Amino acid sequence: MSELVKYVELKKIQPNRLNPRLEISITGINELTDSIKEVGLLQPLIVRPKGEGYEVVVGERRYRASQQAGLEKVPVIIRDYADDEVIELNLIENIQREDLSAVEKGNCCKQLMEKHPKKYPTLEKLAKKLGVGSVTISSWLELVRAPEEVQRLIAPVQKVGVPRPKGKLDYDTAVTIVHKVREPERQIEVAREIAKRPIYRRMARQIVKEVAEEPLKPVQEVIKKVVEAPYQMPFRLNHMEPILKGVKTQTSRKGIPDPKVKVGAIVHASIWEPHFADLIITSIERKKLGEFTEEDAKREGGYTLDEFKEAWESIHGEGSWNPDEVVNVIHFKKK
Repeated sequence: MSELVKYVELKKIQPNRLNPRLEISITGINELTDSIKEVGLLQPLIVRPKGEGYEVVVGERRYRASQQAGLEKVPVIIRDYADDEVIELNLIENIQREDLSAVEKGNCCKQLMEKHPKKYPTLEKLAKKLGVGSVTISSWLELVRAPEEVQRLIAPVQKVGVPRPKGKLDYDTAVTIVHKVREPERQIEVAREIAKRPIYRRMARQIVKEVAEEPLKPVQEVIKKVVEAPYQMPFRLNHMEPILKGVKTQTSRKGIPDPKVKVGAIVHASIWEPHFADLIITSIERKKLGEFTEEDAKREGGYTLDEFKEAWESIHGEGSWNPDEVVNVIHFKKK
């Protein structure tokens, strides 16, 4: 297999007919086109022989942007690949880049298992090849069986702390809908209503849970009830007494706070359910873990700073205390 880079006329190359991507960002293509016009195509396409020319294997976005930029020739590496290898390469590449939706990944897995049952006889075999868990692949495949409108609403995988795109569902919420709500029409309705609102995952899961438990209740009514209810702020059991005694007056959280968590709001302190206290949010600040003081640790529940670091790692995992990590410090008092 030669790794020699050749320059091939762009008109002799055709797009990848096995590309798993359902949608390609026009903005992303335009930005890449501008870059290619400025400095050229720096990374070669990987292509395979096809008829009198070639077919793109890896580099579909670069291929389209090169066309848009008006290039006559592009650098390529020519390799021989079977169809299943092309699908596999695209799937692995995009899983690593995390820029396909769960539905697109599920469609690739479905094709691989249907067209090449000897190579991928089980979810476990496919999962080992792709380097992901079999439970994850099972969820992808379940979403493939979901109504098309629900599929179209699912956003690509998001980085932690990044809000989902407007009008889209996050993957976890979509899986929850498909798992808990059985009627396709109701799946579509609840997915559509959640997608068009700035609803965070925990609230979305609560909405889906209640929609499933009350199948005759209108979705809009369920959403109104959940959205207007006080935010349920979860705590560990050992935090109940310090909160009730007024010793614990702050909590530090990763990620973006729920919109309901704002200064002056009353939230429910809960250990799962029901809630055990009403808390008034007094202030919210962003702070590096390395800037925490003994006073901070005391407000977190009567800890010393060393004890609070241990408590943090017991919640978030060993080695998770990163002095440079910025967290949300939520100050409150018991109502």
